[in-house]
Amino acid sequence: MEDNKILFVDLDGTLIKEDLSDLAFSHYLKNYPFKTLFYLFIFLFKGKPYLKKKISKNFTVPFANLTFNKAALDFVKEEKNKHTVVYLISGSHQLLVDQMDKFLNHFIESFGTKGNFNMVGSNKVKFIKENLKIYDFDYLGNSHKDLPIWKHTKRALHTNASIKLKKKISSLDFENREIPEYFNLNELIE
Repeated sequence: MEDNKILFVDLDGTLIKEDLSDLAFSHYLKNYPFKTLFYLFIFLFKGKPYLKKKISKNFTVPFANLTFNKAALDFVKEEKNKHTVVYLISGSHQLLVDQMDKFLNHFIESFGTKGNFNMVGSNKVKFIKENLKIYDFDYLGNSHKDLPIWKHTKRALHTNASIKLKKKISSLDFENREIPEYFNLNELIE
């Protein structure tokens, strides 16, 4: 099957082993425990995007401490070299995704949770189709939350997927390809 010319790449668990929202939450809880409890209470009424924004606002991504998936990053570089348009898309807040985008410098644009829109699962598909007007694309992910996205792609590209998820992907009626994960802490990213 011919490769698509548009690729969306997930961040948390795919390009890095960590989840940036979890790191931001841990940082906020450690440094501002009472504010965090307050935000958790408000989150019950305002939802996840609100909480993600609050914990991400003053968080600087600790790039030197992240565990990068070298195989996935190499795949992204290869796709770029084939003139594929590559986007970064994540459930982490836009503030964090922008930091990663700037650091890696591999993507034409990046998209994350913002406003009242939590960029996960079927919301990613909705955003890609309705906001970007892109209907033919590939997607690289790692999670059960990515199943609704893969159902709208030509190829389910996956890395760092659980055995259970790999079996589920194989049972579905679409082409899939595994990018073997190779995580390395503090490896220099070119």
